[in-house]
Amino acid sequence: MPFPYPWQPGMRITAERLRSGLLTGTVSITPTEEVPASGALGAYLRGTATVTFPAGAFSETPRLFLTGRSSVPGVLIECNYTDQSEAGFTVTIARQTSTLTVVDWLAIAA
Repeated sequence: MPFPYPWQPGMRITAERLRSGLLTGTVSITPTEEVPASGALGAYLRGTATVTFPAGAFSETPRLFLTGRSSVPGVLIECNYTDQSEAGFTVTIARQTSTLTVVDWLAIAA
């Protein structure tokens, strides 16, 4: 069974080795694309942003976790990602207002 940590017995544990395979960040999106009302959901706005990982950060597509920030409950409708790869991903948000929205993300090596 391979050793589950980025170091071997006897190696010094460093902050860089502890963070290996883990990246975090934020991206700010101002939604501008108008989406017409459909069904029970009224009209809303959508926006996207691309996140690019530093070269060599991941050798495979990492697991991604997103959290959209909103100080007004019910206004941020959705926060998701597409086009994920070892090089990065695209974040998409949908909200009822055109307020700049910060999305926190976490990428973990699979």
